[in-house]
Amino acid sequence: MTHSTLTLYDIHAWVVWLISTTILILMARNPLYTILILFAVQIVAAVHGVVVNHAFRISLWRWGVLIVTLSTLFNLISVHVGETVLFALPDSWPLVGGDITAEAAVYGASNGLLLVTLLATFLAFNQIAPVHELIRLVPSSLRDLGIVILIAITYVPETQRHLQKIRQAQAIRGHEVRGWRDWRPLILPLLIGGLERAMGLAEAMVARGYGATAERSQSLKAQLVLVMGLLAGLGGWVSALWIGWPGWLLMGVGVLLVVGIVWWQSRQIAHTDYRQRPWRRIDSALLLMALIPFLFIIVAGGFPAAYSPYPLWQWPPFDLWVGAAVSGIALPAALPPPMHKRKPA
Repeated sequence: MTHSTLTLYDIHAWVVWLISTTILILMARNPLYTILILFAVQIVAAVHGVVVNHAFRISLWRWGVLIVTLSTLFNLISVHVGETVLFALPDSWPLVGGDITAEAAVYGASNGLLLVTLLATFLAFNQIAPVHELIRLVPSSLRDLGIVILIAITYVPETQRHLQKIRQAQAIRGHEVRGWRDWRPLILPLLIGGLERAMGLAEAMVARGYGATAERSQSLKAQLVLVMGLLAGLGGWVSALWIGWPGWLLMGVGVLLVVGIVWWQSRQIAHTDYRQRPWRRIDSALLLMALIPFLFIIVAGGFPAAYSPYPLWQWPPFDLWVGAAVSGIALPAALPPPMHKRKPA
């Protein structure tokens, strides 16, 4: 068995965990539940996540403070609703003029916290799921798009690693970067290295037949169904703002048409998996743990009403059972970590 088969869980189970967690984040709309989800996601990332390139690691907490601060400031100066007035700006000032209230600041911070939790969830998924496994999820009919996405995802980390090697080599020669002019000895090797990698990638793709002209063309019927699905989805989304559930129904029909035609076209393209990964019991355990919090919330009737600090700020309500349910997002942390993260006995 290969190393990836031994160490990694099935990517489909992690996708279910990502979707379930994202839905719960968007449904909660309560900062207390959002904080619980944030910590649960961080626990899962700490157990199963792998950071390959520390130089390209995104500081979640630094970005989190920035996002919450900007969201709070934006809502503070743009929404003039609430009874707890901190101070007032002249009404003659466009957009920002009026009462500056504590309720607006609380609501802005709550929205910023929601964005940070979404960012943390996708960062955790990015640390857990290898890029090559994600690309394999792309339908066969969109394989060219998958190749472009793979190149785009790996380009920046590769450039970052190459720049780090160049800086280390220049440091050995006694070169120090103090100003923008000192970057000249670094830029040229970086550009040359990028061109070399591009040429090597192009040669490898041509050798594998990616430069050949495809003989199979998309049928007129498939094109019509795809256009109808896109129009139905767009029309349903727009009409849902006025007519409600019929618009959402039309949008659902459009999405099903698009997904169906992509699935049908993928079935027409033959492909071979040289390294198939079997579904194991531990994958079923991960899938079950990913669904437990979401199913519990659905069976319990959903979340309580969304928290709103208007018109007078008050502490967010908290239900113990709902809090325990959203904390269940951390259940995958109870599963064994990948083998390369286990400590020797």
